[in-house]
Amino acid sequence: MELAGMSGASNCGSASSSIIAVPTKELNPIRTLSKSRGVFEELRQAICSGDLAPGTPLREAHIAKQLNVSQVPVREALLQLEHLGLVVRVQDRGTTVTKLTRREIQQMMEVRRHLEVMAFHLAAEHLTDDVVLELKRHLRRMQEMVADGDHFAVAEEDFAFHRTVWRASGNEVLEQTLERLCVAMYAFVSLKRAAAGETLKSAVKSHRKLLEDLLSRDEKRITAAVNEHISSTTIPDTVAD
Repeated sequence: MELAGMSGASNCGSASSSIIAVPTKELNPIRTLSKSRGVFEELRQAICSGDLAPGTPLREAHIAKQLNVSQVPVREALLQLEHLGLVVRVQDRGTTVTKLTRREIQQMMEVRRHLEVMAFHLAAEHLTDDVVLELKRHLRRMQEMVADGDHFAVAEEDFAFHRTVWRASGNEVLEQTLERLCVAMYAFVSLKRAAAGETLKSAVKSHRKLLEDLLSRDEKRITAAVNEHISSTTIPDTVAD
């Protein structure tokens, strides 16, 4: 089904009504009481699954019509998505789904490397049985999704694994900073990997190693493991410079 190009009244921008965006499926009407949250979740899922591809223009009025809501919750949802880096707003051009360059991803990964080391060190100091069980649960689900060849589900469990560590660090500023830094990168890179048909076999192995070194509570092992994990993350060849 076609989704007519989404106009950028969202986030105070505007876009030409002549632009047409064509995701692979229609968005579902929102019927919950929390309208803005419902719109946010629907758009986030559409972006992360690739139904709204990188660079797709987002027309606020059309989104509101398709989801059967007013433009207010759409505007609020787009602001949340912009905060997470999943969409970008350009003055006088409107809002589009984030499209990252190779250079941008490389720079984001370099910043992430330092913040992840800090988060893992802090988490090692605050590990609880519940946190360890949650991390193992994400590993198990990741293995199941790898077996199914589901790139998007693997990326979600990958992100959830790291998010659990960030939360366990006990540093809310660090957790929120990593969240904002990584959300768009995970979504964009996973889409490119799926399109390129890349293998997922190393995902579980690398995260199992991270967990083992985290449980050791050895600072040197943790630092080496995080640095190796980030360094081994490849950027698909399909990502433009």
